[in-house]
Amino acid sequence: MKTVKVMSLLACFLLLFGCGTTGGNGNNSSGSNPGSDEEVPNEEPVDDEKQAVEDLTGYIVSISNEGQTRILVTGQHPSSGGSGTSATMYTLEESTKVENSEGETLEAADLMVGMKVTVWNSGIVAESFPAQSGAIKVVVDAEQDEYEQQAVAKALEEVEAGNPWHVEEVSEQAEGLYKVTLKNLLDDSEPVDIEVEVKEG
Repeated sequence: MKTVKVMSLLACFLLLFGCGTTGGNGNNSSGSNPGSDEEVPNEEPVDDEKQAVEDLTGYIVSISNEGQTRILVTGQHPSSGGSGTSATMYTLEESTKVENSEGETLEAADLMVGMKVTVWNSGIVAESFPAQSGAIKVVVDAEQDEYEQQAVAKALEEVEAGNPWHVEEVSEQAEGLYKVTLKNLLDDSEPVDIEVEVKEG
């Protein structure tokens, strides 16, 4: 009888232990898989947002699409207080967010030379000139006049391509006639004024 009782108790113990373990594993596995599924997509954007640093506000002066979209932007860093200019070549990844300043989603293909943009990166920049960095977010200035964008793009066609030209000023001289002042950041040459016509309407 004692043996039967011991065996019965042992069987009950094993059943309880087994159920508890299976339940635990079941909960862990069902909890860990959805948990990991939820955590991975949720963590990445949060990490990107934490890493995102407002890096440069200025104009897109060139775009290349050799495998990946790369934009050369010249302008000011927010920390510079509007003084001093810089140039950075940004590589757009699949994860790069592109939108306008009103929050409307855009594609990398919507970016054009002459657009005013603000670019966020991870704060990691290759020391070169122009600097090189990945872009986490690109925000296009929705208030920029489309004719200003066209005028800057046309003016940049008049100067030597590939140089980091900084757009110092854009002014409308007359209807459809713009003056764009460009400065080559690679040398100490004087800024150049270029007049371009933009067809309005």
